[in-house]
Amino acid sequence: MTCYLLDTCIVSNLTKPTPSESLIAWFGKQKDESLFISTLTIAELWKGVLRKPAGRKRQSLEHWFAGAEGPQSLFAGRILPFDEKAALIWGEIMAKGETAGKPRSALDMIVAAVATANGCIIVTDNTKHFVGLKTINPLLQGERT
Repeated sequence: MTCYLLDTCIVSNLTKPTPSESLIAWFGKQKDESLFISTLTIAELWKGVLRKPAGRKRQSLEHWFAGAEGPQSLFAGRILPFDEKAALIWGEIMAKGETAGKPRSALDMIVAAVATANGCIIVTDNTKHFVGLKTINPLLQGERT
């Protein structure tokens, strides 16, 4: 079974009032047990909620985040940590980028390192951030690198 690590942008797209149709179609073809998120995605989503000004929108997002449809519930048992193995991979990816004169985003490479450490393909609509890594962009109907 192929393992997919969802980038934060993918999870965020699903929370929009009108998510991408191609993304919904792609999800419909996947088994839940093959879909994962990282602890970084939890952090980034929570930061996004907290950045909203107090009001109904933020309250709605807080309710979603903590509820049965929130990421921690939907992905219970499928949230991958940035652990020691991922940390070593992250160091390697970052050093290679710097040595090649092509520094990479530290946060994106945490996602990449977690995916690599767990044998997952990164699902993102920011494939340019993950050049040289295994990715798929379901918003482009299955683009794969």
